Amino acid sequence: MESYLEKAWGESIDNVRITDVITAITETLNMDDEHGAFWVGVVEHEETVLETDKDLCVVGIFTDGTEIKAKFANRKQVEGLYQLLLDLEFEQVKEILKANQNTQ
Repeated sequence: MESYLEKAWGESIDNVRITDVITAITETLNMDDEHGAFWVGVVEHEETVLETDKDLCVVGIFTDGTEIKAKFANRKQVEGLYQLLLDLEFEQVKEILKANQNTQ
């Protein structure tokens, strides 16, 4: 499995760990609106991506073409979502996003 983290302000990291995601969330929450986002891609056979903005809106783009947008109440929920992504639990990620998509 390969993974990467890209920040809207131009930094990138390969072989992402949850500590990288936690740092990116903190930086994003403190960033201006234009640059307040980051995304993590995980490539197993195909790529799955989660993108988060400073309002804790998360968009998941999955290998089957599904795209789900959801809003989360706090950063711990977002951290948990990324941990599942890094653990390759794509179906769980999808279900959590679906469960939160109407809370926007």
